[in-house]
Amino acid sequence: MDIFKTIQRRRSIRKFSSRKIEHEKLKQILEAARIAPSSSNRQAWHFVVIDDAKIIGEIPRQVILGGQQIIPWVKDAPCVIAGCYKKAITHRIAELFDHENHLIDISIAMTHICLAATALGIGSCYIGWFNTKKLKKLLELPHQYKIALLLVLGYPAEESTDEGIGGIKARARKDFDEVVSLNKYGNKLRGE
Repeated sequence: MDIFKTIQRRRSIRKFSSRKIEHEKLKQILEAARIAPSSSNRQAWHFVVIDDAKIIGEIPRQVILGGQQIIPWVKDAPCVIAGCYKKAITHRIAELFDHENHLIDISIAMTHICLAATALGIGSCYIGWFNTKKLKKLLELPHQYKIALLLVLGYPAEESTDEGIGGIKARARKDFDEVVSLNKYGNKLRGE
């Protein structure tokens, strides 16, 4: 699939079919994260794949404030990936300049997962609102890892169309000029 078409089709999917993600496709999706760029090529990330229905069911129940009311759909997903990181020395140096490279790195890698999943017809939805301590305990994660975000994955319950994964239409986006500032050399981007 063309990368721009993939970007345009990605949607936040909150209703999944019962179909499991094939092992080879999941491996392909995770490979997209593994080869993502990172600060000083530290690759200070780790991806915890949760495909046990019992553990997935505990996520909205135990680790998301009001999760059973706000996001009960998580329990129906066949897969959740916890995007974790551990700070490298280069991340600590970057913090001296008020940069959060460790969060940028894991975000890039997780975006690779989203786009790879979309290209394979698999839906995704980010979750960033959770109790880290409870989730680390649930996943039995070593103390040196921090969890940045969760990504729920699965085949959409609704059929995908050219408009989007799971048939979901695109939501409104701000105009180009609202989100891009151009310097005096940038007028060519506007076609001037």
